[in-house]
Amino acid sequence: MEILDRIKSILSILWKVLSTTRVVVANIFFLLVVIILFGVFFTDTEETLRQNSVLVVNPAGALVEQRNAPKPAEALLRKMGRETAKADETKTQDIIDAIRKAATDSNILAMVIDPRDLQGCDTTKLLDIGKAILDFKETGKPVLAHSMVYTQGQYLLASYADTISVNPLGGVMITGFGMYQTYFKGLLDKTRINFHVFRVGDYKTAVEPFVRESMSEEAKEAGREWLGGLWQAYLDEASKNRGVSPSDITSYVENIDTRLAAVGGDAARLAVTAKLVDEIKTSTQFDQLLAGKTGKKVEDLNRVDFQDYLAMSPSGQTASKEVIGIIRARGAILPGKQPENMTGSESIAELFQMARQDPTVLAVVLRLDSPGGSAAASEEIHHEIARTQEAGKPVVVSMGSVAASGAYWIAAGANRIVAAPTTLTGSIGIFAAFPTFEDTAMNLGITTDGIGTTPLADLGNPLRPLSAQSERAIGHLLRFGYDLFIDRVASGRRLPAADVENSAQGRVFLGQEALSRKLVDQLGDLDDALKTAASLAGLTVVNSKELRRAPSSHEKLLQTFFSTAQALFTQQSPAISKMLNMVETQARIFESFADPNHIYARSLECEGSLF
Repeated sequence: MEILDRIKSILSILWKVLSTTRVVVANIFFLLVVIILFGVFFTDTEETLRQNSVLVVNPAGALVEQRNAPKPAEALLRKMGRETAKADETKTQDIIDAIRKAATDSNILAMVIDPRDLQGCDTTKLLDIGKAILDFKETGKPVLAHSMVYTQGQYLLASYADTISVNPLGGVMITGFGMYQTYFKGLLDKTRINFHVFRVGDYKTAVEPFVRESMSEEAKEAGREWLGGLWQAYLDEASKNRGVSPSDITSYVENIDTRLAAVGGDAARLAVTAKLVDEIKTSTQFDQLLAGKTGKKVEDLNRVDFQDYLAMSPSGQTASKEVIGIIRARGAILPGKQPENMTGSESIAELFQMARQDPTVLAVVLRLDSPGGSAAASEEIHHEIARTQEAGKPVVVSMGSVAASGAYWIAAGANRIVAAPTTLTGSIGIFAAFPTFEDTAMNLGITTDGIGTTPLADLGNPLRPLSAQSERAIGHLLRFGYDLFIDRVASGRRLPAADVENSAQGRVFLGQEALSRKLVDQLGDLDDALKTAASLAGLTVVNSKELRRAPSSHEKLLQTFFSTAQALFTQQSPAISKMLNMVETQARIFESFADPNHIYARSLECEGSLF
């Protein structure tokens, strides 16, 4: 009994220690959240830009149309001067706005492009940023770029600089564009999952990852044309910026092994001899170069990154009673309310309703950057465009990097469509896809049996096979959806249905080709779309404001709570980060197949491209 009493006493003490520790940790974490909330909402954030400043354009992660709401913990830590994890995405418009403000700011002496944390090569968005950099250079202020190594997206951004320097152990890594999808047929066969696929359109290759182990010739044929067009646009822009020919860059890429051998593996020296960069500099030497270009001492220069610069600079937007409302729709199209990295039908509908009810908004520009998604959700947003037009407010669609399939379904209802030459659009076609697991279950010794009042009573049960009658019914539903898609395009674009059909069947086009097929009205960027909207609304001056749903206080609290730990994490290695991004992308694709009818107007081939 004495031994049992001692054990009981020890366990009691341990339990008290654990309970006390749990309470202390919970209180500390709660106190941290309170401090962050206090810092974000009550601390004075007014900062003044110092003289002799240099704007640093240092995007991190992928370039996007609309970033998820900023995290309060990250914002406070940045304000405190603490290092946080690198962002996984950067809003393109933020970079453009900062560059435009800096161009006329007397405190900004120069611009430094630091692209080391930029991921991917979104040609359309980089061209938009490049246009702003070229305007900045017209003021006579120098633009310099420096990095350890340049990937092809980083290099295109850097190519707009007056002077490009690279670290002695760095180089320029341009690889070309590719379209490589992940195929799951082998996994589905091994796990005996029956993936039922229905599609309309000879070129609607989005379903191939579930029914094939490799890319079909139709997919390769369709991909070669637009992939080659994007690559040529990259070559043309980079070569023009650097004063070399596109063939010079092509030769550099295709003969990289022999060229490296000729310089003893010195990639930095090779980049200089190929005229891709101007100088080889360490970070210290680059600082001295920057000081020389600005006529100041190194210690007198104040570097400010574009996000901090935007935070301390006034918006510069004059109050106006007549504006163009900008609605941004990014990511896969899904039913209901969705976060800002997805296009939710209810979320977008709320913004259109906001535009209709706001007397200062005379027209709307819908900025689309989406590969499509749910057919039903696409039709709902299409309907919101019609309602806005009926309210007397024209709608202009501005296409970003991709506005294909369901996104084009939406765009077809607009008064005007403006696409970039490098926009991926079209993909007029739909498909249905969903799994059943009856063979998987049987292989595990699990079976189902029962009775129903009709032959369709077991429809939707994932452990029951799909009957021939159900397959025929789904086929009819799909044909109706495809015909509705064709009708929406024909009606919106004022084209004969036969002409639309010639551009349909799921084919993807670049903006230039889409213009020749009358699928879009003009080539241009967001600025051009705003001018078009202003013209339709009878405005002589273009003033705009972004329409965005404000998060509730409850959402702000949750956002703060869950962002605290993440903001403190350090950055992963590039290799691990890239692998995690690939896994996350595939997971998001599966997660976004959320149409209640399992019918989709979506271009997965656009999402599987590697730039």
